[in-house]
Amino acid sequence: MKVRLAILVCWLCAGLSGRAHVGSPNVFFEGRAGTLAVRVIIRPPPTLPGIAQVDVRVTGDDATAVTVQAAPWAAGETAAAAPVAALPVAGAPGLFHAPLWLLTKGSYRVRIAVESPRGRGTLAVPLNSAATQRPEMPPALGSTLAGLGALLFIGAVWLAGAAAREATLAPGALPSARDQRRGRAVGVVVALGLAGSLYAGTLRWQAMDRDFRNNALAQPVPVVAAASGESGVNLLRLTPAAGGTGPVEWDTLVADHGKLMHLFLVREPAGETFAHLHPVRCGARLFESVLPPLPAGGYQLYGEITRENGASETLTARVVLPAPLGTPLQPLATAAMLGDIICRSPLAFLGNAAQPFALDVDDAWHSGPPTPPAAPMRTQVSRLTGGAGMVFENAGDLVENRETALRFSVFTASGERAAIQAYMGMRGHAVVRRADGAVFTHLHPAGTISMAAEEMLAAREAAPRLAPEPTAPTAEVAFPYAFPRPGTYRVWVQVRVDGRVLTGVFEVNVRAA
Repeated sequence: MKVRLAILVCWLCAGLSGRAHVGSPNVFFEGRAGTLAVRVIIRPPPTLPGIAQVDVRVTGDDATAVTVQAAPWAAGETAAAAPVAALPVAGAPGLFHAPLWLLTKGSYRVRIAVESPRGRGTLAVPLNSAATQRPEMPPALGSTLAGLGALLFIGAVWLAGAAAREATLAPGALPSARDQRRGRAVGVVVALGLAGSLYAGTLRWQAMDRDFRNNALAQPVPVVAAASGESGVNLLRLTPAAGGTGPVEWDTLVADHGKLMHLFLVREPAGETFAHLHPVRCGARLFESVLPPLPAGGYQLYGEITRENGASETLTARVVLPAPLGTPLQPLATAAMLGDIICRSPLAFLGNAAQPFALDVDDAWHSGPPTPPAAPMRTQVSRLTGGAGMVFENAGDLVENRETALRFSVFTASGERAAIQAYMGMRGHAVVRRADGAVFTHLHPAGTISMAAEEMLAAREAAPRLAPEPTAPTAEVAFPYAFPRPGTYRVWVQVRVDGRVLTGVFEVNVRAA
């Protein structure tokens, strides 16, 4: 018998672009254009049509030309706009900049071509374009237009009244009292008609504004989440929310890192518990996931999916999780053991399934306080399971909107450099969340793009897709990023060492630019 234990309250965050991104619209990508290592940053326009700012940094400082071209996802070569030449940035060798017009909401492919004495190469970056704020008229312009409108209103009423009063008079004749009354009556009727037109226009404008805010502004997609007990384990179910915007079916998804959905849970309000799960799709409107033994309480949920048209969506909800049922899949005896991962699922499902029966092999969770912010010029270290440690190499000076690479190193309990293994095809995954929840971003060493979308682009353009990361042992992992706002952030970094996923947790302060 199913026992419903908790039901989510749907909520909506403002400001999103890309994958599991809330309040962090910029796109970061690191890859190769032929043999040339390239970092691309795309800052989408806040309103559409608008100009995106594209920065291309070419390693080696010998690039001679860079061009940037944007095209709608489904458009062919003949429908793409002409490439735009990126200009070198003075005082920054290897950095090129180009403005790029984006006209409509939707999925784009941004093609970067780089030339240097070492050769020529191209790469394509997927981009989701959507307005992140309402267009606003400058106050001075608004006041000027309002004044001109008032003059037009008064002039139209005066002209209508004068025409009704004097149009039939002989030259030089003065209007009679009857003519005066007729002119005033016509003026009143015209004024009422114009006022009614203004009111109708206001209602129409408000309806268009509501439609824009509901359907055109980039925003997370609310879902309904509920936890229930099933055969001795807790299951988490996700279904589309009634009245939500965008597609409500999940039957056209493509796998990203082999998963149809990446799901993140953050316990509120302290954020001391974090989980990265991979639900199973059980139907076009249902995902389910076995819950690990997380502490009971309220959680903020973020999900990321990629559709076959290249569009990425962020799903959000709040949910109350119950206490674990039966024998925990992971012992809860010590705080150190809370960071472990249990690999009990023999399959990583890509299609539909009747019901998940175990945790996904790549599920991971962590519970424990974060490492507090480091003082300037001090090293920040997060303790990992089994006595290992993770070092945040550049936590000392983080500035709003400053391009950087978040660098981390992993050490064993004996102080030796650990060998990081591939975790879902990457050296690691990172999640960045502002303390107030206004920013949430899922990062990879390749950036913030959907790897599923990147793979589809490479297949369409008959280009070699992003090469897998080197398999040589390394203890380091880095993520390109720029914090979009000042404030206090929490950063979860996940790597696989000796077959186990370890999660480092850091708290950092980002100062205003």
